[in-house]
Amino acid sequence: MTEMTIHEATEAFIEHLRGLGKKERTLYTYAKDLALIEEYFGSDKKLADLRVPQVGKFFKSDQLLKRANGDARAERTVAKTVRVFRMMLVWAKEAGTIEDLPLPKSTPMGRDKAVDEATEGE
Repeated sequence: MTEMTIHEATEAFIEHLRGLGKKERTLYTYAKDLALIEEYFGSDKKLADLRVPQVGKFFKSDQLLKRANGDARAERTVAKTVRVFRMMLVWAKEAGTIEDLPLPKSTPMGRDKAVDEATEGE
């Protein structure tokens, strides 16, 4: 297990997806989602130090649920950010960066095509 920060993990995850041939637009939108997560937890927070209550608090935070002007984010946008975060954490666990997934039980864990492709052959 490595002591990777959230910032290092987001960069490594994006590079991993780039290596799988993901489109630049997809990488751009995923990076925006991950930047929001990094902003909430702090760039220097160790990924392995994330705990379920902290992630649960993020999932209920105004930072995730509201835009900068205070309006609610679209439910679809929030769900995508949660999905990208989950994908990164699953990737980190499978890569040996973290031991446990710090995700609340209510987090949708449906495997999607991107996760299957991202973890194929590892």
